[in-house]
Amino acid sequence: MEKKTWIAHYIYASDDGSARTRVRKIIANDYDTAVQLAANDSPAEEFVVSVYPESDDQYLGLVR
Repeated sequence: MEKKTWIAHYIYASDDGSARTRVRKIIANDYDTAVQLAANDSPAEEFVVSVYPESDDQYLGLVR
Protein backbone atom coordinates (compact mmCIF):
# COMPACT_ATOMS: atom_id res chain seq x y z
CA MET A 1 0.00 0.00 0.00
CA GLU A 2 1.30 3.43 -0.94
CA LYS A 3 1.84 5.88 1.89
CA LYS A 4 0.02 9.21 1.64
CA THR A 5 0.73 12.61 3.11
CA TRP A 6 -1.89 13.73 5.63
CA ILE A 7 -2.35 17.15 7.21
CA ALA A 8 -2.97 17.30 10.96
CA HIS A 9 -4.42 20.60 12.18
CA TYR A 10 -4.29 20.91 15.98
CA ILE A 11 -6.12 23.38 18.21
CA TYR A 12 -4.95 23.55 21.82
CA ALA A 13 -4.46 25.90 24.78
CA SER A 14 -0.98 27.23 25.52
CA ASP A 15 0.42 27.44 29.05
CA ASP A 16 -0.98 30.97 29.43
CA GLY A 17 -4.46 29.80 28.36
CA SER A 18 -4.54 31.34 24.89
CA ALA A 19 -5.76 29.29 21.93
CA ARG A 20 -3.05 28.04 19.59
CA THR A 21 -3.03 26.15 16.31
CA ARG A 22 -0.43 23.97 14.68
CA VAL A 23 -0.35 22.29 11.28
CA ARG A 24 1.84 19.27 10.66
CA LYS A 25 2.35 16.83 7.78
CA ILE A 26 2.10 13.12 8.58
CA ILE A 27 3.06 10.21 6.32
CA ALA A 28 0.81 7.16 6.77
CA ASN A 29 -0.89 4.37 4.82
CA ASP A 30 -4.43 5.22 5.89
CA TYR A 31 -6.62 7.65 7.84
CA ASP A 32 -6.70 5.61 11.08
CA THR A 33 -2.92 5.36 11.20
CA ALA A 34 -2.59 9.09 10.46
CA VAL A 35 -4.96 9.95 13.32
CA GLN A 36 -3.04 7.70 15.71
CA LEU A 37 0.28 9.27 14.72
CA ALA A 38 -1.22 12.75 15.07
CA ALA A 39 -2.54 11.93 18.55
CA ASN A 40 0.85 10.54 19.63
CA ASP A 41 2.62 13.71 18.43
CA SER A 42 0.22 16.29 19.86
CA PRO A 43 1.56 19.69 20.97
CA ALA A 44 -0.33 19.60 24.30
CA GLU A 45 -1.99 17.13 26.67
CA GLU A 46 -5.48 18.34 25.71
CA PHE A 47 -6.16 19.15 22.07
CA VAL A 48 -8.52 18.82 19.11
CA VAL A 49 -7.11 17.55 15.83
CA SER A 50 -8.48 17.38 12.30
CA VAL A 51 -6.73 15.01 9.89
CA TYR A 52 -7.26 15.08 6.13
CA PRO A 53 -5.30 14.04 3.03
CA GLU A 54 -2.96 16.59 1.51
CA SER A 55 -4.51 18.13 -1.59
CA ASP A 56 -4.12 21.03 -3.98
CA ASP A 57 -7.90 21.51 -4.01
CA GLN A 58 -9.20 24.83 -2.73
CA TYR A 59 -12.10 25.07 -0.26
CA LEU A 60 -13.64 28.39 0.79
CA GLY A 61 -10.45 30.27 0.03
CA LEU A 62 -8.13 27.81 1.78
CA VAL A 63 -5.75 25.49 -0.01
CA ARG A 64 -5.65 22.09 1.63
